[in-house]
Amino acid sequence: MVDNESVDKICGQIREDGEREIESILDKARRTAGEITAKAEAQRGEIAGRIMREAEARGKTESRRMLSSVSIEVRRARLRAREEVVSVVSGMVEKELAAMRGSKRYPDVLAGLVTEAVRGLEGKSFVVTVDKRDLDLLEKEIFPRVKQAMTAEGRPVNSLQARPLDKASLGGARVGVPGGNVIFDNTFEARMFRFREEIRAGVIDRVFYSDHSGESGSA
Repeated sequence: MVDNESVDKICGQIREDGEREIESILDKARRTAGEITAKAEAQRGEIAGRIMREAEARGKTESRRMLSSVSIEVRRARLRAREEVVSVVSGMVEKELAAMRGSKRYPDVLAGLVTEAVRGLEGKSFVVTVDKRDLDLLEKEIFPRVKQAMTAEGRPVNSLQARPLDKASLGGARVGVPGGNVIFDNTFEARMFRFREEIRAGVIDRVFYSDHSGESGSA
């Protein structure tokens, strides 16, 4: 017969072995669970970080886009303001030029413009075309002064013919050679057109950059 004590020892040993096996399994399970949890935490952090980085990148891109859009709108508004100012000033200049015909300065101005045109052409005979309101002034006062000025420069003029323009002009004159196709247009309108860019730049610099900020007004 088997000794009861021996049976108890065997049972105790079995229980101890079982408990150790169970503890080993539980320990392994706990380690595995910890590894899985740590890996999940790491992946969650990586995913969250990636999401945050992507969101930040999208935010920066959107911010740059909005800033660029605002900058473009501001530039457009400034350009519109500039052109409006240039248009207003140009209108004021035209009014001043139109009023010059009735001023004491006009004969001097007209004589200077005709002389400049004659000086820029070849020959000794010229046709001077002006607004019909200036014909009398042209023949009585301007022609003698032009001839005198050209003679003083060593280029005497033989003849000057006065003709009316087809339509009204603010002032000034067109000068050409009889029978020729070359015209020196020195009317106020033509001069404003020739110097339109200089006038525009001058207005912009005077109005928008009078603080000498260093920016260019040629935009």
